[in-house]
Amino acid sequence: MAVESGGVTVEDVVAIIEYPVKSGEELFAERLVLSETQRGGLEVSIGDGFKEISAPLSYMRRDISSSILGDSLSIRLLTPFKTIRGEEAVRQLQSQYLRRVVKLVTGSIIENYELAAIHVRLHPLYFLLRWLKPKLVLMPSLSRLFWWLGAEDRAEKELLSRVLARVREALDEAAGEEALLQKAGELYALNPSKILQSQVGERRPRLKLPFNPQIVRVISDPRLAVGALRLILSEVQPKQPITLAELDPDDWVFIQTSRGLQPISHDEPLIEAIKKHLSLEDVDVRVDRRGSILNSTYLLKIYAGGGLRESLFVKRYFSWTDVKWVAAKLWAMPLRNFYLSPGTRMSNEVFFLNYLAERGFSVPHIVYLSWGDKVLVENAINGFNLTELWTRERGRISESALEDITMSVGRMLAEVHGQGVVLGDCKPDNVMVSQPPQKPEIWLVDLEQASLRGVMSWDLSELILYMGRYLDPEEAERYASLITRGYLSRGRPEVVEGALDSKFQLAMLPWTPIWTQVWMLKSVERELRK
Repeated sequence: MAVESGGVTVEDVVAIIEYPVKSGEELFAERLVLSETQRGGLEVSIGDGFKEISAPLSYMRRDISSSILGDSLSIRLLTPFKTIRGEEAVRQLQSQYLRRVVKLVTGSIIENYELAAIHVRLHPLYFLLRWLKPKLVLMPSLSRLFWWLGAEDRAEKELLSRVLARVREALDEAAGEEALLQKAGELYALNPSKILQSQVGERRPRLKLPFNPQIVRVISDPRLAVGALRLILSEVQPKQPITLAELDPDDWVFIQTSRGLQPISHDEPLIEAIKKHLSLEDVDVRVDRRGSILNSTYLLKIYAGGGLRESLFVKRYFSWTDVKWVAAKLWAMPLRNFYLSPGTRMSNEVFFLNYLAERGFSVPHIVYLSWGDKVLVENAINGFNLTELWTRERGRISESALEDITMSVGRMLAEVHGQGVVLGDCKPDNVMVSQPPQKPEIWLVDLEQASLRGVMSWDLSELILYMGRYLDPEEAERYASLITRGYLSRGRPEVVEGALDSKFQLAMLPWTPIWTQVWMLKSVERELRK
């Protein structure tokens, strides 16, 4: 062991770790020596069948805390190393590094899945792969340190188990003292309060620099820059590097559905993936395309044994920028912060379907989802939406039943608001009523614009005024009165008063003529005065 090169003595050495490295078919041990002194800087010694890296402890600490060397030193703490010297120092360094890994990976989960992250479940291997994969893509030669990740041999699997045991210790710590995670059997869930805090609170835009500030800091330190270059060049091997391209972190991410946990990604065609998740065999699946502007929707009818076994509703989220007449939808943008991103809209829907179901509201159950394809599969509701019941399907139920249903819709909206939820897109089309002869049940659907903050009066105004597009003034007036009466039976009068604001009338002009709005709003005022 070279402990005297560059002025480093045996007394200076704080810690030594040794880990297995593979180059081609050759397997050998590599060492990392950490010392208190900075006199020697970062040195690399390479011989026949060995490699030793000598670095100041301060370099390692800076790499752990801020990736000053692009994790080229600290990443070795994620190998199945054995400690030759400095057991306690190595334990502390690894603990610090794993805490940072867990914190940053957890942050990326919230950034990727937003509110839906509450229902995500993570295997410890996800944290390891999610951290390593970008670095291995950038520098494939580092695969020589992690050749055991895709191994099938029993001894090699043991190396992975050793590393995962250390990762699990860090995850348990994050689930304990820091309350960043929660244990979910053998998996881990994110703390819901952390997600809500990050997603519901005020979000400040982050400035993304066109360069990595760490690079500037390295260049400004000539000794550090030379050492980093020396280490990077030493990683490049003439032999073919081990390839780990097939390792996908998303294979170890799961999400909770009404039919159990499912992988969040899949390689099969969608229908085959659904059949696999639901354990469906020998079934006939028929696809019925449904009309939609901003999303592509389908009805899947699953037949088995000569009869209909199940109906599923499939929704694929488009990018709104691909929709030509989106300007009409965005007319109301100054009043309501509509979500545009397909990922955000899908995340909202996943979160609020669960959130409202837990609070006793009738909403569809999530059956399956594909995050990569931005597809959500729910149980299909057998019925009609409120717009249909007031127009072309009106004769299906009695007038008194229709009035009761309409008031119940107003009551439900008030109860939803009572839970702190703003639906955002509260037109009558998004309220389903189960089809007779079943007992009518009111369901809320299409929750992609819902949020835990916003203007509740907008929901009520849209629900009332939107129907003026389809009804004559007298019927529109009756409809508005019934919705308002139902809302006031459970909700706050100030929300109803806010719905009378002229800015909402202006926003609804593309849908409902101003003279019809006047009739409807007069009936709302009468209900308020009762």
